[in-house]
Amino acid sequence: MHYFLTTILLAVTSLPIVLADFTIYIGKTNDITDVGVTFSSTELQVHDHAPLSCSDMGHVVSISASSNNDASKGRWACDGCSAEAVRDWNISRFEMYNRNDAVGHSTDHPIPLFKKATGAVTLYRTVNGNYDMRDIRNNFLGTCSRPRHPQEMDCWQLISASFLTHVFTCTSDLTPNKGLWIPD
Repeated sequence: MHYFLTTILLAVTSLPIVLADFTIYIGKTNDITDVGVTFSSTELQVHDHAPLSCSDMGHVVSISASSNNDASKGRWACDGCSAEAVRDWNISRFEMYNRNDAVGHSTDHPIPLFKKATGAVTLYRTVNGNYDMRDIRNNFLGTCSRPRHPQEMDCWQLISASFLTHVFTCTSDLTPNKGLWIPD
C-alpha cells in the first residue's frame, strides 16, 4: 500500500504546470499640438502572441499610464520609463493594476487585466537582466524578459497608440483576459 501511494504522489507532483506566454507592448501617440496645448499619451497593451500587426493593435483595449507612477488604484506604473524611445527604457520596476475592475472600471462589466485577479502584477529586474513577476502579496507568478530586437511598429492610421514597441515577453500561468479583445 505504501509503495502504491508513493507512486501516485510522485506521479501527481511530477505533472508539469502549464505555462503560457504573453507579451506586453507600449504605445506612444504622436504629440498633438493645438493652440498652445500639447498632448502625448503612453498606453500599455497585453497580447497573447508576437509579432503583432496594426490590426492586432486596434483590437485590444489599451491601458493608460498612471499620472503619479502608482498603479495601486489603476492603470500601470514604471521605474525607468522616460521620454526616450521605449526600446531604450532602463526599466527596474513595471507594475500593472490587476484587480477585478482593472479594465472597464467605469462600465457595468469590469474585468481584471488577466484571467485571475492578483491585485497587481509587478515585474522586478533581477541581477541577470530578466524580470521576476510578482503579485500584490509578493508571490512569484512567472518571469519576463526584454526582447533584444523589439518589434516596433508605426500604425499611423490608428489615433490611440500610433507607435507600438514590444517591451516584455512573459511566461506565467497568468493569461490575458479574453475581454481585452475588441471584436470587429
